[in-house]
Amino acid sequence: MRGYITGLLCMLGLWLHCQTPIYNYVSFNKALNVPEQLSSERSAVIFSIPEIKEDFIKVGKHEKLLNQVHKAFITMGIDAIFYLHDINFTSSNSAKQAYVELFNQRKVKNIIFVTESESGYEFLMAPFSGDRRLIKDGNDAFFLTANDLYGLLLGVGKEVRRADQEKNNFLIPEKPNVLSGLSIVENTLLKNYPGILRRSKLAVERFSLLDSTNISDADAQTFVKKFNQEVKTKNRELEKIMKSYPYEYELIDPMSDDDLKRNRYQFLLRSVRASAGIVKQMLDYEVLPSETGFVSIIPIMPDQTRVKTIPRDAIVSKFYVRQNISKNVHVGEWDADVTWQEALNNMIGNLSQELNVKN
Repeated sequence: MRGYITGLLCMLGLWLHCQTPIYNYVSFNKALNVPEQLSSERSAVIFSIPEIKEDFIKVGKHEKLLNQVHKAFITMGIDAIFYLHDINFTSSNSAKQAYVELFNQRKVKNIIFVTESESGYEFLMAPFSGDRRLIKDGNDAFFLTANDLYGLLLGVGKEVRRADQEKNNFLIPEKPNVLSGLSIVENTLLKNYPGILRRSKLAVERFSLLDSTNISDADAQTFVKKFNQEVKTKNRELEKIMKSYPYEYELIDPMSDDDLKRNRYQFLLRSVRASAGIVKQMLDYEVLPSETGFVSIIPIMPDQTRVKTIPRDAIVSKFYVRQNISKNVHVGEWDADVTWQEALNNMIGNLSQELNVKN
């Protein structure tokens, strides 16, 4: 049976209002085929759990789920060397690249997705593509659903045993190795904004539309259309907010470093979205285990600010400026906020104050 990841995984609908889906709509064959040599190769697990909606939207607790999953994988002979929260993978394009490079360095051969939602649990496993698409077009994908985690893992275990592969994974760690925030700072983190921005054009990447090429599944097409409509709305908001930026800028579609250089863009505006603690780790801030929250600096007047304390596990966005030749990262004040719109307004206001913009 042919399927599409978009059509099969209902959790994608939850991402319409928050982040780019983790999959790029790769076509695959839905089957119960266990990847060849699963019991002798390394796997990486990307997990998704419901968010906690309180005073802030926070990442959910994952320890119990991952301990159950990992214990079952040990019994099956699945060497899951990494566990990665989906929001960390999708936090930025730079983060995606960093995690994929790590997977390749550690010779990960299979990618596993474990999803907890209000309607139950889902499991998807396929050979790792080696790139940010995660799964190759046309591959078989082992896909199961269940109402509870025990039933899901029981079903996976039955199919793994039925495959009757010789077990060679005997040194599986006793506990799951959960990846936190990999650094996306390529060179040096600078807690300021460069004065040369007064005379340089800032490239601002638009939010990316999803490519609907070669998607024939009707449900997938509907999802892509809805998602892209929301992206267009976000880009209109982006254009509106950027009008308050005090210097020259240009909205661009995402492009490679080589294209940025060819077009003579010296500075690029980027953002990262994850829990506040993970965002700080990705941007090379020192994060102490004892810290339960972080203070954001919110500009309220041309020369005034206020503070806003945001819990460590609350989901935030943070904008920063990347210098494309040196690859230094300029972050300015810690002004992360709970929506990308607020975070962008904070960044523009704080940059204006730092560079002494006059009304």
